[in-house]
Amino acid sequence: MAPSPTAELEDQILGKIATLFEETLSKQPPSNIVELWKEHVEIRRILNDVISIQAKLGDTDERLANSKRDADSIKTFLAWADGVGIARNNVTIGSTKTAGLSLQATGPIPKSHIVARVPRHAMITLDLAKKSSLLKKAFEKDPIVGGMDNVGLALFLACQWIQNEKSKWKSYISILPTTFPTPLFYSEEQLLQLKPSPIFEEAILFYRTISRQFCYFLLAIAKNKIYEAAQRRKDARNAMETPIFYNVPFNVANFTPKLYFWAVGVVTTRVNMVPSENQVGEDGNPVIIPALIPVLDMANHENVLTDVLTEPIEDLVCYSPEEECAVITSHCDVKAGNEVTIFYGCRSKGEHLLHNGFVPIYHGKFDVLKLKIGIPKTDKTLDAKKKLIQKFVKKVYCAGNIFHVDLYNYHEQPFPLDLLMFAAIFVSTTPTEEAVSAPENRKKGLEFLKTRFSLLKRSYESSFDASKLKEIGIDGDSARLKSAELDILQLALNYCETLEKQ
Repeated sequence: MAPSPTAELEDQILGKIATLFEETLSKQPPSNIVELWKEHVEIRRILNDVISIQAKLGDTDERLANSKRDADSIKTFLAWADGVGIARNNVTIGSTKTAGLSLQATGPIPKSHIVARVPRHAMITLDLAKKSSLLKKAFEKDPIVGGMDNVGLALFLACQWIQNEKSKWKSYISILPTTFPTPLFYSEEQLLQLKPSPIFEEAILFYRTISRQFCYFLLAIAKNKIYEAAQRRKDARNAMETPIFYNVPFNVANFTPKLYFWAVGVVTTRVNMVPSENQVGEDGNPVIIPALIPVLDMANHENVLTDVLTEPIEDLVCYSPEEECAVITSHCDVKAGNEVTIFYGCRSKGEHLLHNGFVPIYHGKFDVLKLKIGIPKTDKTLDAKKKLIQKFVKKVYCAGNIFHVDLYNYHEQPFPLDLLMFAAIFVSTTPTEEAVSAPENRKKGLEFLKTRFSLLKRSYESSFDASKLKEIGIDGDSARLKSAELDILQLALNYCETLEKQ
C-alpha cells in the first residue's frame, strides 16, 4: 500500500533532519570562522525547509506567531496568579514603551518592600519537570535531558505549550513573548552586525547547539510512531522498548524548530534559581535548580553602575525556605506608575546580549573581551609550547591548538601578567624554560601582543556607528557591545606600552 501524503511529508522531514544531524551537527564545529558561517547558513536553510513542510501538517508555528500579549491576556494571567496564591503588594503587569511587559507599581512602594511572593507550586521548576509523567522516563534514560538542567526545563515548557488548555500554566504561557531579541533569534544580516566581536562566533555556536538538540529530540520523538506500529504487529509487540518520549504530546508535525527555540529563549532570558525540594548536594544543602517564576520574571533589568569586585549588589529575587516561596524586593522607593526593576547580575555586555537580549545603555564597571589565539597545528613545537603554557600560564585556557585569553576593562591591569609568559612561549622558536624566560624573548612576546591588539582594534574602528550608542534595539546593542570591546583593546594597548617602559 502506498504511503499517505502525511507519511510522505513526515518522511521528508525526518530525512532532512537525519542527514543534518549525521553529516553536520553530530560532528565538531569548524574551527575556521568562515567555514563556521557557511555551515550556519546551511543549517538555517535546512531548518527553514523543515519548518515549511511542518506547516503543511500542523499549526504549531501559526499558533505561536499569533499569540497576543494584550490587555485581556494580562487580566486572565493576573486572575490566575491570584488564584494560585501569588501575592502582589501594590504591583501589577503593564505594557512598556518598547512593546514589552513589566512589573509596575500601582501605588507608592518604599525601598526594601516585598512586592510579590510566589509559592513553589505556582512555579515551573526542574523538580516538577523531572517527576512529571510526560518527561520522567526521558530524565531517567536520556543523557542530554537528564544532564542539562535548562534543556529539561525547556522541553517541559514546550510540552505545556502543546497541551494548551490542559496545562495548569496556560494563562502564564499566554503572556510570554513569542520571540526574543537574543542572537538566537537574529536574522543572518543581524548576526553579521556583531562582527568582529567574539560574540558573533559564540552566537553561531549557540544556534548550532540548539539546532543539534532539536534534531536529536525530533529523531527520538519519531520512534513513537514506529513503536506504535510494532505494537499492532503481534510478532513484534515485545521486540521494541518503549521510547523515552512516548508520553510527551510531541509528534513529527508539532515539534517544530520554532517551538523548541522559543522554549529555549524563554528559559534563557527568564530563568531564576531556587533550591530543589528533593536533590541534596555533597555538602548536605539542597541543590540549586532552574525555575520559571510567574510575576517575578516580569521585572525588567535596572541599570546599576557597580563594580563586581568591590560593590556587590544584593539579590533582589530570593527564595524563602521557611515560607516555600520566592520573593522580590524593591531596591529603591518607587512611585505609582513606575516600573519595579531588579538587577540581572554583574554580567559583561556580551553576556547580557547572549542571555538577556540587550546591552544596557548604562552598564556596570565590569566587562570582558574573550579572545582566541591559535598556534598552527603544523607548528612542530606545538606540543612543547602546550606543556610550557600548562605549567606556567594559569589564566589561559587551552582547547587543542586554540588558546582562550580574557581581557578586562580594568585601567590599571586589563590582562593578567602571565599573559606575557604565554606570549613569550607563543613566539619562541625553541620553547624551553630557559629560552622563553630570556629577556629578548619576553620583549618579543610583548611586541606580539601589541601587534595583535592593534590589528584587532583597527578591525573594530569602522565596524559600528557611534551615533547609535544610545539607541534601543539591535543597532544600539551591537554598537555598545563593540564600542566597549574597542575600549578594552585600547586599555590593553596602553598597558603594553606601560610594561615596555618598565
